[in-house]
Amino acid sequence: MRTIISKLWDYQQAILEIARLNRELKTYPDSIKSLEKSVSVIEESLKRTKSELDVNKANQKKKEEYLELCKSNLEKSESKLMEVTNQKDYSAVLNEIDYAKKEILETEEKLIAILESIERNEKNIEQFEKSLKEKQEELSKALEEFNTTKKGQIEKRENLLEKKKKLEQDIPVRYLKRFYEIAKKRNGVGVAMVEKDETCSACHMKIRPQKINEMKKNPDHIYTCENCQRILVIIDDENI
Repeated sequence: MRTIISKLWDYQQAILEIARLNRELKTYPDSIKSLEKSVSVIEESLKRTKSELDVNKANQKKKEEYLELCKSNLEKSESKLMEVTNQKDYSAVLNEIDYAKKEILETEEKLIAILESIERNEKNIEQFEKSLKEKQEELSKALEEFNTTKKGQIEKRENLLEKKKKLEQDIPVRYLKRFYEIAKKRNGVGVAMVEKDETCSACHMKIRPQKINEMKKNPDHIYTCENCQRILVIIDDENI
């Protein structure tokens, strides 16, 4: 048969476990936080690379249009060269041709560099999209598993709340009052168990054999640890 003090111990264990479950239910595991961060980083990289690709494609169009203009000017200048009648105009047209050829060469080089950048952008986008899909699937699976676990934790918490409510009805008010007075000063732990080596499970101080004998004779009496002042309980086979 459970003694009042042993029920008080059960009451405390229920409270502590409920508090632990509440913390877990409010907090995602580090593994999920890490996956969410990875997804966010990949999404940002993908967004940035797509923006770079748009800029490169716009520059490609401008360079191609300018290249066509330079080639058209070169053709016009070469045609004009056949029509000039004096040295001055001939030299001027030659300068136009040289300038057009120089612009064509530089523009083609810049266009090649832009096309290489576009190719890199497209490869990176493909890789980012693949990585993003994999991480999103991994995150979705982790969240599903977490939510499944969460359901189990919620059910466990509900059972503990019911157990706590029943114990509150079984334990006299003066015991509960004393428990809360001590627990408030001792980080929520108001009851400590007498270990097999006759020490307090909370502060590990040795308990006098005489007190242990008295506790066995009067199991429903409140005895406290002389060091930490917590209520002491002996948990044996009869109290399990």
